[in-house]
Amino acid sequence: MNARISSYRTGFCVFALMALAGCHKKAPKPEVRPVRSVVVRPSMGGAEEFLTGQVAPHRVVNLSFRLPGKIVERTVAMGDKVQVGQLLARLDDTEASQTLRAATADALAAKASLAQAEPLQKRATALLPDHAISRNAYDEAILRYRTSVEAVQSTEARERIAREELDHTRLVANADGVITDRLAEVGEVVAAGQPVLRLAEAAGRDAQFDISGDLLRSGLATGAGMTVCLDADRQACTAGTVYELAPDADPLTRTYRAKVLLDAPPAAMTLGSVVVGRLAGATGAEIHLPPSALTAQDGKPAVWVIAPDTMTVTLRKVEIARYGASDVTLAAGLAAGERVVTAGVQALYPDRKVSLLDDADVRP
Repeated sequence: MNARISSYRTGFCVFALMALAGCHKKAPKPEVRPVRSVVVRPSMGGAEEFLTGQVAPHRVVNLSFRLPGKIVERTVAMGDKVQVGQLLARLDDTEASQTLRAATADALAAKASLAQAEPLQKRATALLPDHAISRNAYDEAILRYRTSVEAVQSTEARERIAREELDHTRLVANADGVITDRLAEVGEVVAAGQPVLRLAEAAGRDAQFDISGDLLRSGLATGAGMTVCLDADRQACTAGTVYELAPDADPLTRTYRAKVLLDAPPAAMTLGSVVVGRLAGATGAEIHLPPSALTAQDGKPAVWVIAPDTMTVTLRKVEIARYGASDVTLAAGLAAGERVVTAGVQALYPDRKVSLLDDADVRP
């Protein structure tokens, strides 16, 4: 009996010693993920956008005849400067001239008839109170006079129309400008309204740019100011205002046409000149990150932020201002001095320990 009790005591002591040894065993260290990172450093003036475009007329008009006919004369060529009222081209006016002569003859005949009917109407009106003329004769004199008056009005209207049609055989400039294209040649029969010449009006100059969709999404809108300079002479500059943005992208380039009205373009900014535009007021601070730093949270863009005291990561949502070819510009979500993971984001989870592969605080 004593031997059995002694055996039990020995086994209990061995178990207790093993338990004590287990209590002093150290827990395994958590796995640390090495990552690359960058410290957020907003850049001043990073929002400046430089665009390349060309000078274009503010208003271009297609000039055409109001009547159909055969072109018998063209007095201007491409590149010619014209003034308002200047003759540009002329149609064959043989038929219009004959119509005007016939209308003029009819108007003269109507006036002659009125000249005869007017004194008869006055005489009949004077004789009627004395019963020196019959009522029928009086009525005939009044009817003839009224008919003559209406005939004069009608023939004069036809004469005015014929004269206007004759004038319409002459194509004149409706404003000062430059002929940029000819669309019909002498000897060609054109329809009414068919463009014959293209006129770039001298009043106003535009700068036209093809911009990316990212720039539109970043907030560019009509009314934005821009400084436009000649590419060949950066000292020749003028201010401008964005007044038109194309609603649809070009099917080939996938860019959007922006038109900028130039305030006071220098003489060197001729049509077709290459210009460089800089968006005014785009000098705020921006945060740029490499695209590899982005991940997603609930379908929204996010980044992993490293806590400097615990070296653990936290997922934070951010707002994207625009995407560039080599970086991403943030609109909100990060502050200066915070450290963001730029490589290894796929293997991270909240509160995971990380170590830095390098300490280079250089913005990508």
